[in-house]
Amino acid sequence: MTTVFLNCSANTLRTADLPTRVAAAARAGFAGIGLRVSDYLHANMPDGQIRDLLDQHGLRVLEMEHNWDWGKGEDPVEEAMFSFADRIGIRHLNVPMFAEHPLPELVEPFGALCDRAAEHGVLVGFEFLPYSHVRTLDEAWRVVSAANRPNGGITLDLWHWFRSGARTQDLAGIPPSAITTLQLCDVLPQPGPDLTDEARHRRLLPGQGAGDTLGVLRALREHGVNAPVSVEVFSDDLDARPAAEAARLAFDAGALTLGRAGVTAPSWTTTLEEGR
Repeated sequence: MTTVFLNCSANTLRTADLPTRVAAAARAGFAGIGLRVSDYLHANMPDGQIRDLLDQHGLRVLEMEHNWDWGKGEDPVEEAMFSFADRIGIRHLNVPMFAEHPLPELVEPFGALCDRAAEHGVLVGFEFLPYSHVRTLDEAWRVVSAANRPNGGITLDLWHWFRSGARTQDLAGIPPSAITTLQLCDVLPQPGPDLTDEARHRRLLPGQGAGDTLGVLRALREHGVNAPVSVEVFSDDLDARPAAEAARLAFDAGALTLGRAGVTAPSWTTTLEEGR
């Protein structure tokens, strides 16, 4: 039986406390989880206890998320992120930009953030969101490519891909290695009147919506992208279900979708283990 290396995004089980989330994700078959910085800070668990919890369930933390204006330079929240990276381990940060900055003015601070992250062995994925101030794949790539850092890349979320109107030809000129990570989910047939609200409450499980998910996954494979994959489904419907059921639905949908597309999610857990 082929092992499927999938990560359970921080937002797929966003209402569960950390022990519940870890147990549910492991039971469903996920190889790891993602966390928001607030999940870590509000867990009220010492780092050693978090490591033991992860070890008990055979999981690692792939990614960490926090929304802050990194365009202004260093921020106190970074101390928590990088402390977690040093003591417990993460592969990458997912960073959008909700503050209004002209794209050229983001190049230097993005590069500086990558440099700070590199000191802790962490990659940085710039995530474009159609309701943020960096709305498209092209805009994110303009910043990432100009910053030109070896640990800087793009977080590619399929909900944002579909709602931003991205096309597979938009991948041309972007090196496959620049895709730091891929996040699976799906979209309703028609966009809602408020994309922010839709993105945070009404995403669909991968392969169960109107997006050409299989087409995008095959295009990414043909382009040579071989990035770790998360299932990220912000969904009020999933929130209303027990964590174990929500995790199982998310994993099964993600694994089925990858299988139908003929895509294999690479293992990233060994690298994290070696870096601990």
